[in-house]
Amino acid sequence: LKRFVVEMVDRPVPGLFRAADTGKKVAVVGAGPAGLTVAYDLVRLGHRAVVFDRLPAPGGHFLTSLPAYSLPREALRRDVEEIVAAGVEIHAGVEVGRGIMIGRLQKEYDAVIISAGLWAERGLPLPGFDHPRVLTALPFLKAANAGVKLELGNRVIVIGGGDVAMDVARTALRLGVADVGVVCLEPGDRMPAHAWEVEGALAEGVKIFPGFGPAEILVEGGSIAGLVVRKVNTLFDQDGRFNPSFVPGVVETIPGDTVVLAIGRSPDNSFLAGSDLETGAGGCLALDRQLLTTSIEGIFACGELAEGPGSAIAAVASGHRVAVVVDRYLKGVKTALQEQETLVVGPLPAGVAEITPRYERCRMPALPLGERKNSFMPYELGLDEPSALYEAGRCLSCGQGAMVADEKCVACLTCRRVCPYGAPVVKERAGIPLESCLACGICAASCPAGAITIGVLDEGVVLSKLLTLSLSADVVIFACRGTYIGYPGLVGAGKVPGLARARVVQVPTAGAVRLEWLLKAFENGAAGVAVVACGNGRCRYAGDATPADGVISRARGILSGAGISPDRLYYCRPEEGEDPVALLAGFVKELPQAIS
Repeated sequence: LKRFVVEMVDRPVPGLFRAADTGKKVAVVGAGPAGLTVAYDLVRLGHRAVVFDRLPAPGGHFLTSLPAYSLPREALRRDVEEIVAAGVEIHAGVEVGRGIMIGRLQKEYDAVIISAGLWAERGLPLPGFDHPRVLTALPFLKAANAGVKLELGNRVIVIGGGDVAMDVARTALRLGVADVGVVCLEPGDRMPAHAWEVEGALAEGVKIFPGFGPAEILVEGGSIAGLVVRKVNTLFDQDGRFNPSFVPGVVETIPGDTVVLAIGRSPDNSFLAGSDLETGAGGCLALDRQLLTTSIEGIFACGELAEGPGSAIAAVASGHRVAVVVDRYLKGVKTALQEQETLVVGPLPAGVAEITPRYERCRMPALPLGERKNSFMPYELGLDEPSALYEAGRCLSCGQGAMVADEKCVACLTCRRVCPYGAPVVKERAGIPLESCLACGICAASCPAGAITIGVLDEGVVLSKLLTLSLSADVVIFACRGTYIGYPGLVGAGKVPGLARARVVQVPTAGAVRLEWLLKAFENGAAGVAVVACGNGRCRYAGDATPADGVISRARGILSGAGISPDRLYYCRPEEGEDPVALLAGFVKELPQAIS
């Protein structure tokens, strides 16, 4: 869904959102996701940010290690261009610790941020692992991305069970290796790699040997012949520490010509040369977790070097957090970063889950296996608009449901009566647990005291939108979310013959439509108004027909009393097999007669 938005929506112009210049300047060491993020944020806060990176171009692991089939280089280039356009200065090919020292950065800049990433890799002190055809993951991926020809033979064995191991295995296939296997300590259902990465590797032909650990590399005539592996007994010892043990005497040999290690990364601290910065566990920088500062005042850290190995989005989040702290520091404020309060939503109650209609996830369109195995082109093709809208419609809006204003609630039990899921708990006042509420909006539309609001449905926004839509449309259509899922053609109603002057307002369900909204649409000049509910058997919110029927009936009575034909208000609840777009087109066609 994020990819769909990025590809479909125009990008903003960062310069438009930049604060006034503060006169402060910050040096950032490392142009990976964390470093670029913190620099981008600081520039938009009015500071000058200068990024130094030893690689020939910015991007860090995104540029060198992530396979192009996962992240097209054109997409990375666009993002970097946007960051530079915001005012970030990037000096590529400058290695801190050699070309320029940290001490000099301290003197020339008001703050320094270390975001150098994890570039060293672990080896294994086992027989045969000093062979030249034993490679490590990052140099392997870097060479593949750079188009360097690698002599791999016909069989490659990857050791490791994480996402990087999957990247190595799938890259080896694309380089023409016929037989690729992955050996990992964890059982198949506990591999650290994301499930979709494992599924993708298996689909492309990678063999996975879960629950085995390396013991020795067999070398015959100077060449690697295979990898001896042992069956894992347990991964952790009695104290809960990672300390694998193996089943005595259970060994296997996996044939191979090349072995690639993908068993974890550690810091390459060569950039610390000449500095007094302290390091902690695993060689990562010692860090005050509250102030996000290193052992030297004015020097901060973010990304994996500060927080250990993690995902790219975690590095981005780290960059955002440090930008806040550094901004305060430059303004003379030294306070700990307060974690933002998070609204915790518990699991969906079993009784609610049982009656919630389920819609299967869309499968991502992809190139056929035969085409993608020999190509570094992105194999996932992206969602089209109907699929993206369908996927978005599957959201249950957890935590964005009903909120009760205690000062208005009179405990009348209406919310309890109309709720399809029995969520409200009414004592002296009504309370609606987040875990049970699916944000259908029926209670808010029915509450006689107006005490209930829906987080996902802002009444002020709806009224504002109604004014705009009515002024530009002949017909205003209130369509429930389930209709969007089942009939994505309705979203482009303006392109459908007969609905060229129609505009759609999406609501959670038909029962959420309020009487005043229907009347406001007519007051603002709409020739007709339609409320579209899900067809029978399709309704996402069970029971929404009853409150909708009542609102429609009252609205038609008021229209009739005002001398307006009630036929100009259409309630569309398609039967099985009926197309709501065609029904709406028929309503619009009959409107002139209803008006006359």
